[in-house]
Amino acid sequence: MKRLTSPRVAVFIIFVASLFMSIMDGTIVNVALSTISRDFGIDIAATDVIVVAYLVSLAATIPVAGWVGDRWGSKRTFLTALGLFAGASVLCGLSATLAQLVGARILQGAAAGVLLPVGTAMLYRTFLPHERVRVSRIMIVPTVIAPATGPVLGGFLVDHLTWHWVFFVNLPIGFVTLLFGLAYIHEHRALPLEQRSHFSAAIMQHSWSLPHSR
Repeated sequence: MKRLTSPRVAVFIIFVASLFMSIMDGTIVNVALSTISRDFGIDIAATDVIVVAYLVSLAATIPVAGWVGDRWGSKRTFLTALGLFAGASVLCGLSATLAQLVGARILQGAAAGVLLPVGTAMLYRTFLPHERVRVSRIMIVPTVIAPATGPVLGGFLVDHLTWHWVFFVNLPIGFVTLLFGLAYIHEHRALPLEQRSHFSAAIMQHSWSLPHSR
């Protein structure tokens, strides 16, 4: 248990959970679009905006993530984004109109756009250069599994519950991850110049890689 809650392991676990959740959210909603269109009484083509709003908001937020993380501190920024993501997921599930759902998806995407690059920067600061190669290899697992898990889990939730649960499923993951982060992640602020370059590199890496992961 002591090893599990060490700052290094805690950062890795929290980031992997957040990465999995945010990437899965880009695909899990797809199988629910036809059900949502019937529930809202709209054409199926109109529901495409639900997916597009998330991805555009995510991409638009990434460039400012470094600035926010540098000034607020990476822990505060990361956990705030995680809380917003989970909260926006609840708002998505509670939406009664397409406009409400799109608005909640925009908030959700904005949170994910901060969550992923700031989390990557935390990994860069936590692990030494020679350790990052191994960490990067392990990170391939959630980026491959999450997009495939989304449609399967989404189909199960839509068939056995309702489409609202493709969003509510993020709440327990986000809540547990948030509590774990509050307890075991250390704050980083006022980065030295060389570490700022690592932070910027992490932001640029996600600016290019995240769109392709979907």
